[in-house]
Formats: sequence, structure tokens, C-alpha cells
Amino acid sequence: MRKKYFYNSRHHRSFLKLKIRTVIIIIAVILAAAGTFKLIPHFFRSTYIVTIANKHTKVENSNNTYMIYTQLENGETKVFKNTNSFLELKFNSEDIYGGLRVNKKYKITAYGFRIPIFSCYENIVKAKAFSNSK
Repeated sequence: MRKKYFYNSRHHRSFLKLKIRTVIIIIAVILAAAGTFKLIPHFFRSTYIVTIANKHTKVENSNNTYMIYTQLENGETKVFKNTNSFLELKFNSEDIYGGLRVNKKYKITAYGFRIPIFSCYENIVKAKAFSNSK
């Protein structure tokens, strides 16, 4: 009888370890998936020649999101956001926002994609005043 008790106790411990390992693996997979979803937009980069039509600041949970409304050369309108990004080592969104002037032309480099249903916008990485001489 004592052997049986020892066996059950040992079996219980290994089963508990298996449960703990499973929970840790599930948590790791969830965190990896969440991290991957944050990384995916950084692989989609585009450069645009735009004219700034308007801009404003949207405040959510004490975080500023700078919205930039533009018009492409073909007449299409396009909306960008301008926020800091640790992955891009971009911490100057306020400077970029302040430097953009309405009715001026810029060459904008951005990453991400526009998903209207989720209010996702391309994030501006660089903005440089555009001149036709280049």
C-alpha cells in the first residue's frame, strides 16, 4: 500500500509539472503571436509625394496621435498617423508634426497599412520637403 501511495504522489507531481509546462507554452505562444502582429506592419513600407491638406492631434489615454491628411499627386486623399515607435527608434513625432506645413509638398516614408474598420493608418517615419529639382 505504501508503494501505491508513493506512485500516486509521484504521478501527481509529474502531472502537475506537465500542466505548468503547458500553461507556460500557451502563454509564450500568445505573447509571441502578439509581438508578431506588432511587427508585421513594419515590413510594409511605402514612399509618397503628398501635399498636406490638414492635420490635427487626437488624444487617447493621455497619448498623442498626430493625424496628417494629405492629397497624393493623382488627386487621391490619404490619411497618415504620426506616432513615436520604439521598434523604429523614432521618438520625434512632435518635431515631424510641427514641421509639416499645410499646402506644402513633402516626400513621406511610412510603414504599415490602412484598415478602415480598425482605424489603422500608415505611420510616418520620415517627411522631407519635396522639390522638383531632384
